[in-house]
Amino acid sequence: MQARLNPYSPGAGVRPVELAGREAEIEAFDVIRHRALAGRSAQSIVLYGLRGVGKTVLLNEMADRADAEGWLTARIEAHLSGERMPFRRQIAQSLNTALRHAQGRSPKSGRLRAALATFKAFSLTASPDGGLTVGLEVEPQRGRGDTGSLPADLTDLAIDLADAAADLDAGVTVFIDEMQHLALDELAAVCQACHEASQRRSRFFVVGAGLPNLPGLLSEAKSYAERLFTYVRVDRLEPRAARAALTLPALEEGVEWVEAAADVALAASGGYPYFIQQYGQTTWNAAVSSPITVHDAQEGIRAGRDLLDHGFFRARWERATRSEREYLAAMAVDGHGPSSTGEVASRLGRQITALGPTRAKLIAKGLVFSPEHGQIGFSVPGMADFIARELERS
Repeated sequence: MQARLNPYSPGAGVRPVELAGREAEIEAFDVIRHRALAGRSAQSIVLYGLRGVGKTVLLNEMADRADAEGWLTARIEAHLSGERMPFRRQIAQSLNTALRHAQGRSPKSGRLRAALATFKAFSLTASPDGGLTVGLEVEPQRGRGDTGSLPADLTDLAIDLADAAADLDAGVTVFIDEMQHLALDELAAVCQACHEASQRRSRFFVVGAGLPNLPGLLSEAKSYAERLFTYVRVDRLEPRAARAALTLPALEEGVEWVEAAADVALAASGGYPYFIQQYGQTTWNAAVSSPITVHDAQEGIRAGRDLLDHGFFRARWERATRSEREYLAAMAVDGHGPSSTGEVASRLGRQITALGPTRAKLIAKGLVFSPEHGQIGFSVPGMADFIARELERS
């Protein structure tokens, strides 16, 4: 069928035509906004799960909803610590546009001008040349947001922005993707800002997304983090939602799936949203006409798996060194896992302590995570199967 009409979109953070099975997560954020506007307290949200389950899509959906209601928002993607700009600068850069728009909406608001002054002081600490405060016609508020201590300064900024947002009948939300890559002191600063804002019932919230180790990292940063956030595990779609995600986009284009064909594609996808989009796309391209048949699905899976092996999986495999690949291969023996770190060490004929640096580097690269003490798991579903195929090819 015509590729230009293909309704599937296997991209990083790309919203699918049918955002199925995520109503509860979206509703949780809707509740936050409504409670905030009613003057009631609410917890910030942390989304956690493996790669490919749609965390970034959910984060963007929530941010779009907040933007549509006039909230002040910042969208940040944390990267590996050695490859990204400082967190303070990311916050300032992302908030600049939202605050310039707010300045136009309520130019006479005293609390907004105070928040802009705090923001300018906060930003000048990150960029003394003033490049992050272009368009903000206020003087910096000395002594507020400019101490150089990120926890103190972010808390000042959060409280002042929330006060200003109240004059706009809105709130403030900072959306942080790949949150597990923030340093512990940065996570601690986020926790402190959320804690202070919550105690004051201020309209400041954080919605973070990251790998399954994120809740543990937050608790390590601040012992009270478990009470600050609503933790939402984002996992594979349940069967009915997975079928909707696969079949409804095609139906909107007047194309049907034979039930058995959908069963084949869904089994291959494991219910993971990214894989549903990938196999949906390649099966559509393999099909000649409606309805999509089992043969079409089988051809689509073959083509889709080839694309995944040469892109989605290989990009991660290539980031690992030779010794790190050996560690990953030892993990792959357990399939989807998780694996015992002691068992992995035994397979490699090494002591657990000797493999500590290798394991730490793989965690830092986002290739694996530690679900609990003594265990290690792949951050990407299907990685073990890819490694098995890769080893067969070599």
